[in-house]
Amino acid sequence: MNKRQEIDNKTKILVIDDDPELLTLTTMVLRRAGYEVLEASTGKEGLEAVRADRPDLVLLDVVLPDISGIEVCRQIKEYQDLKNVFVILGSGVAISSEFQADGLNTGADGFIVKPISNKELLARVQSMVRIKKAEEALQASETRYRRLFETAQDGILILSEETGQIDDVNPFLTDMLGYTHEELTGKKLWEIGAFKNTEASKSVLSELQHKGYVRYEDLPLITKDGREIDVEFVSNVYLVNHHKVIQCNIRDITVRRLAETELRRSQKLFHTIARVSPVGLFRTDSEGQYIYVNECWSDITGLSPDKTYGEGWVKALCPADKERILDEWYRAVKGDLPFESEFCFQQQSGIKKWVIAKAIAERGVHGERLGYVGTITDITERKRMEVELQKAHDQLEKRVVERTAQLIELNTSLEQEIAQRISVGEQLKESRERLRNLTKHLQKTREQERTFLSRELHDELGQVLTGMKMDIRWIERRLPEGSALILERLHSIIMLIDDAILSVQRISMALRPPALDDFGLSEAIKLALESFEKKTNISCKFISTPQQIVLNREISTEIFRIFQEAFTNITRHADAKNITVLLRNSGDKLIMEIRDDGRGITKKEIMDHKSIGLTGMRERAYAMEGNLAIIGVRGQGTIVTLSVPLNEGNEKETKTIKRGPEKAPMEA
Repeated sequence: MNKRQEIDNKTKILVIDDDPELLTLTTMVLRRAGYEVLEASTGKEGLEAVRADRPDLVLLDVVLPDISGIEVCRQIKEYQDLKNVFVILGSGVAISSEFQADGLNTGADGFIVKPISNKELLARVQSMVRIKKAEEALQASETRYRRLFETAQDGILILSEETGQIDDVNPFLTDMLGYTHEELTGKKLWEIGAFKNTEASKSVLSELQHKGYVRYEDLPLITKDGREIDVEFVSNVYLVNHHKVIQCNIRDITVRRLAETELRRSQKLFHTIARVSPVGLFRTDSEGQYIYVNECWSDITGLSPDKTYGEGWVKALCPADKERILDEWYRAVKGDLPFESEFCFQQQSGIKKWVIAKAIAERGVHGERLGYVGTITDITERKRMEVELQKAHDQLEKRVVERTAQLIELNTSLEQEIAQRISVGEQLKESRERLRNLTKHLQKTREQERTFLSRELHDELGQVLTGMKMDIRWIERRLPEGSALILERLHSIIMLIDDAILSVQRISMALRPPALDDFGLSEAIKLALESFEKKTNISCKFISTPQQIVLNREISTEIFRIFQEAFTNITRHADAKNITVLLRNSGDKLIMEIRDDGRGITKKEIMDHKSIGLTGMRERAYAMEGNLAIIGVRGQGTIVTLSVPLNEGNEKETKTIKRGPEKAPMEA
């Protein structure tokens, strides 16, 4: 038995016959063939069995004791949910054509004349089962097609290939056009307002008849309310019951057209922005190879776009930066990471341009990396300013060292001259007084120079940088919408200017801390300690008693400079982990004590006259009629103690600014 027979044999068959012998024989034959068989001997029993068990096929005797087989067949076919039940009428006498017509009119699917051989019976049953299976498959196919037709998210139009008459439309198309199903069906394609271009509609139909397939995107439709929509037509011809029909799939592409228009506008805007951008723009493929640069990029590097693509841009890198930048770039590409670096381009003319380059991954709708998009910002001028500022700072330090050396030499000569003219006591007293005055003058001059340079840096250069920032903000406010990339680059330039402003402020503060003039000695030391702790990660503690001590300008400056020099020595030589600064008013003296837990200064280092830093600290203390003591214990640290007398010449004001309980010392 083949697979087809196995499937067919699962068919359920109801045999209705009032002859017990024929009923039994027929049942036996069918069951031997593998069918599932039900039995009934009257019309009533047969109808009940049909309703209860829903057989696939009914073998129905025409002559029954209660209801005729014709009536039973009629009642079976009247029920909507029993229409798929096939009925074969059987009779022991010849069936007239009129009788067959009555049976067919009631819905009978076939006739047999009894007696019938087992072979013929099975052949008739198998034939009917095949027909039923084919009809069921056809119905299922039609149901699936209708479901797809009704639920499709494209408009579907079915029309005659010969006449162009519309046979059917799906709900999506009626909703799209605003017409009812009845307003569209039965009419010629060009008779519908939506297809008002008669010649175009007829031309499409003619082309379809000739080619069997057409596709258009340039035939807009007019909806019932007068709106014009862009659509895509895909039409093909196929056979239905030996007749050619046309199926038109109509897709609304209005949104797509708008998106395409917007894309073209965005691309045009991007190229416009890229052309006028004050920063270099570039794009790469997914492997990090350059595929686009703007004009500013070419101006900075000196390379034309065609010489930049791929790895051509590498030729413009300064030799000293080439290996480092290539390593950083391809490490970012390989790791799918953002890229940021500062380096130098060298043009063929020899001109060098310093830049900051930034790039981020450009991703597709599913998150996949399409490439990189980035910028290079010319910071050559900033670099030049930094070099000039450093030169100015170095020159100032050099002048301080030179003047200190001159003072030492002058002091030596002075002491020798005094020793020759007066007694040892008088010589020493006069020498110290002159040295103190000279030292005061030198320190005052140096502080005046520092103050002047600090003010020039802060006022002149700071104003220039602030003006640049305001101009960029002005440009930022006047950019058109959709300039996100340019805005990002402008923000980057502003950040660079902010960095330069911070550098100017840092150098200016180093030359003359504003806190010293604005808040007094205690607050200036506290702020300096906080900054020092952030830069060096050395733990710093500050205790001031009282909390705020304010002296006159000259004395505050000298004490603060000694504090700064001490911290410079700690940074360079001490290798300390913790520092404590104590500042206290003992009544007639101001004492500053600086402790660290570093390696500890040696006596040899303390007595080394070549140590400009220690010498300067001593000279400053001496100029204030104070005393400087330095004690070091190897491996335990160093203590620097400064004692300055508080007299009318030194003490301007010593007071407590209440920021908490008066009895609690201030700690930083």
